[in-house]
Amino acid sequence: MEFEDKLEEIFNDTEASIQVKINRIADIGDYLQYGDIDKETTVKYLDILIRYLVQQDDDDMKEEILGIILDTEDSKVVDEELNLTPIVSNLSIFNEQCISYILSILGYSGKEQYRILIESFKDNPKLKDDVEDASYELNYRIKNN
Repeated sequence: MEFEDKLEEIFNDTEASIQVKINRIADIGDYLQYGDIDKETTVKYLDILIRYLVQQDDDDMKEEILGIILDTEDSKVVDEELNLTPIVSNLSIFNEQCISYILSILGYSGKEQYRILIESFKDNPKLKDDVEDASYELNYRIKNN
């Protein structure tokens, strides 16, 4: 079964609880992180997952998907290749916990264009440490790439 078909099956299963869906998505995350998938395919799958992320209403599901994206981009070293535009364009749909993940993802991207966006959260006391970490990662990756 193709990756996107599998996601469709999970998200469109009207009989499954949100927790069951989250568990199924977690299994996909394990596959992305630890499966024998080449870099190009990993980027393709994560970009598809990002598109599905911004369509979700449940915050726990969003957090699970963001955790998968963050862990996979780091373990498979695909940070710079991901299309983060759908996330950046939809920041208003995310709670603070999700924004915490997003800040890390943006920092790992190594893309200077995200600096202002990362720093825009520095006045939020709950995200201050996340902003510092994301800025550090961004600086490190820009300097070393």
